[in-house]
Amino acid sequence: MNAPLFQGLFDKTITDIPATAEKQRYTTSVAPPAANQGRWVQQPRLPHPVGEMGVVECQGRIHVFGGYANHRVDGDYHQVFDPESGVWTLKAPFPHPCNHNSAAAIGGKIYTFGGFVEQNRCPHSKCFVYDVASDTWSPIAPLSRPRGAIFALVLDGKIHLLGGRDVRSVEWHEVYDPQTDTYEDRGPMMGSTKTQPYAGQRDHMGVVLVDGKIHAIGGRMDSYDFNTGLHGVYDPQADAWSFRAPLPVPRSGPSAAYIGGRIVVFGGEATGHVFGTNEAYDPQTDRWEALAPMPVPRHGLHGATVAVIGDMVHVPGGGPVPGGSVQGAYHDAFTFG
Repeated sequence: MNAPLFQGLFDKTITDIPATAEKQRYTTSVAPPAANQGRWVQQPRLPHPVGEMGVVECQGRIHVFGGYANHRVDGDYHQVFDPESGVWTLKAPFPHPCNHNSAAAIGGKIYTFGGFVEQNRCPHSKCFVYDVASDTWSPIAPLSRPRGAIFALVLDGKIHLLGGRDVRSVEWHEVYDPQTDTYEDRGPMMGSTKTQPYAGQRDHMGVVLVDGKIHAIGGRMDSYDFNTGLHGVYDPQADAWSFRAPLPVPRSGPSAAYIGGRIVVFGGEATGHVFGTNEAYDPQTDRWEALAPMPVPRHGLHGATVAVIGDMVHVPGGGPVPGGSVQGAYHDAFTFG
């Protein structure tokens, strides 16, 4: 182990899990158990413990950058994992240290959008593109409305930016075109209902693409005191949202991925709780099932901080207690295999 590279792992003030964590862990689900529960596989830990950061798969490698790190909320670490060699390396630092930055990859480039310069507040509008081949960051057109905790997702060569928050959670939905370096507005996050009066205003949710449609699941309005299990689906052809079966255990800060024909949602937080709950949604039947819970319940994942490689969902970092006081170097992966 390279000591300078992995020095964060030796600082117990960063990596020690408080005794209170055990009482705050929640790993159960009200959904019926799946026939195949799946399993978790431990992976090499990150060089630097992080939470509320950007994570994206690009050309078969996992890039982790920004976020909470080493007692700061404005990390600039850029850690890259190669699943074939099992080795972490450090690349060009993130150019605008912040947390809750969002990212999406197209080809050999990674695009990042917004974030907070203080803990979950003071959003900025700066956006960047990272070129894997040259290991360099460059600015791109900024957001028209500063915010963090956005979800970024690629669809037909463009990047959809969903929700997030400025001072409060927002329902904004816009699309970035890398070819023209411009943004355009799309149908806002799904509207309110009698039981969900502010359903459209969300951040810290899980979002995945299935058969050309975007699923936005769970999340919060303003804080984890107001979590939701709402599950909306966006049809880009109609530029409209509809509703599906809600997440059985409402929570914010989970991660979501599409694997094995199912949407898998795990982790998250609520008042006094950190979730290891892992639930799968079948788009064909509109039903949820319970899967094997996370070995280390945590949050700080806010939807975009996983990477699917092959038949495994990699989950690096995250916080084992509510809030941002403790970050993790944890790295495990879920698979149905």
